[in-house]
Amino acid sequence: MSAGADHDTEVKANELYWGSARSVNQIADELDLSKGVLYGLIRPRPTGLACPECGQEVMYPNRTAKDRRVVACASCGWEGDEIDTHHGGGEGAVVLPLESELDEDDVVMPPIRLSSSRQRALLGGILLGAAVGLALVIWARRRNRR
Repeated sequence: MSAGADHDTEVKANELYWGSARSVNQIADELDLSKGVLYGLIRPRPTGLACPECGQEVMYPNRTAKDRRVVACASCGWEGDEIDTHHGGGEGAVVLPLESELDEDDVVMPPIRLSSSRQRALLGGILLGAAVGLALVIWARRRNRR
């Protein structure tokens, strides 16, 4: 194969791997590749999320990790849950949609996901703020009665 065909095969392999529900065996058969060669062509999928350790963009290493929302950072080696990362994907990160129906002016916002510890901290902050606000209102009313 020529260098152009190798690149084309790599692009097609990644499109099929990340953009379809076909099995690895089906993709390898379709592209006339062994599974080992196919796995060598697959590149981690960018997430648009930043590593909590170093700030670089984290990736999905494979489809199983994507389904489980497990991400990894190639820069520092951190691995963890998608919800423990930060939106933004580090410096210069660009996330391209795979959906062909999206127009160039469409804006896709990922849902905000918080880890359970962050959810508890957020809820605690909200409740504490409400309690302080209520205490200030009661204090102000009592002070105005005098």
